Amino acid sequence: MSGFLFGRPKGSLSTTSKLIREHISQAIDVNKIMEMLDKIGSPTEYINAISKLLPYSIGKVKAYEEIEEREPISININFVDTKEEE
Repeated sequence: MSGFLFGRPKGSLSTTSKLIREHISQAIDVNKIMEMLDKIGSPTEYINAISKLLPYSIGKVKAYEEIEEREPISININFVDTKEEE
């Protein structure tokens, strides 16, 4: 039975996870968050707060993507006489 996939595709959400995210997003008061961010005086603290919230608005991104391994290729460069004639 090789070639058959079982379950959800990798990275997809279950129905339960989707429902939980919907309920959480409805419970979050965007105006309250904006009000709290506006109270931050230090630019560094503001950037830190935004960077901590960002993964929740755009999703978490992997640090790297797995890539298919391939055989290394060899490149040879041969220089012809490169001395300038005087």
